[in-house]
Amino acid sequence: MKEYILIILGLAVVLAGALWVMRSREAPPRSGGVACTTDAKFCLDGSTVGRVGPNCEFAPCPTTTATNTGTATATATTTAGSAKGILPYDSGVRGTVSLGPTCPVERDPPDPLCADKPYATTVTVRRAGSSTPFMIGSSDATGAFHFALPPGSYTITAGSGTKLPLCGQASVIAIAHTYVTTAISCDTGIR
Repeated sequence: MKEYILIILGLAVVLAGALWVMRSREAPPRSGGVACTTDAKFCLDGSTVGRVGPNCEFAPCPTTTATNTGTATATATTTAGSAKGILPYDSGVRGTVSLGPTCPVERDPPDPLCADKPYATTVTVRRAGSSTPFMIGSSDATGAFHFALPPGSYTITAGSGTKLPLCGQASVIAIAHTYVTTAISCDTGIR
């Protein structure tokens, strides 16, 4: 019986010693420090910057210029009443998907019944240079789509891409507090 008591006392001493060592290795509490709420900030070019300095300031972002490339047109429009946080995003892309030609023969003057039509289809958003979808949605019956996105460079594609209609793609740069407008055309294959 004495052996069990000695073993239990020995284990208690070892456990108390281990707890003392762990508590002595903890960092002393900081006094007068500032707790930062976010570790990184998205920049307009899609990169992120971290915190610097004692007051939670972010490092400066690289400067970028909004450009339009590809087959789509893009114009920046500023939205009113922008939110101040990362989520929900107050930036992104709005656009339309159209389908044409819709008649086998073009006429001069153009026949209004043969004008390009709105196209309801799958719309995929990828970060520029990535093959992995960032977001997948669809255009509605009027061909319109809308995605709230963090600032950065994106490639927007419509349709399945494997059979007719074949749709072009749009390269856009989402800018903070701004929605970019673009249009994507899909070819029906009618000649």
